[in-house]
Amino acid sequence: MTRKVCGGAVLLFLALAACGRQTPADKTADQLDQAAEQSDPAAADVLENRADAIRANETASPSTLNMAVQNAMESAGNSQARTVDRQTPTPPSSRQAVPHGPGDPTPSPTTETR
Repeated sequence: MTRKVCGGAVLLFLALAACGRQTPADKTADQLDQAAEQSDPAAADVLENRADAIRANETASPSTLNMAVQNAMESAGNSQARTVDRQTPTPPSSRQAVPHGPGDPTPSPTTETR
């Protein structure tokens, strides 16, 4: 009787331990979710969507997962860059550079002493 109880306890322990294990796809998706939490909203949307797609494909090989992460990070960076470009207007130039003409003197270089 003691052997059956011990054997049952071992099987129960192994079953519970197996429930807590994550697949490589889940781990990768969790890492993308963590990156999304630290990103701006535009990049976070991209990372979260890619994390969901990775979770849906649990049988992906490690090289496929690595490629998916690289693509997700690149897409998120591009998305963030487009957002920053739209938010930061280019200041207008008040004066444009003019090249020296043939008779114009070339100004001497100035140095500052500190």
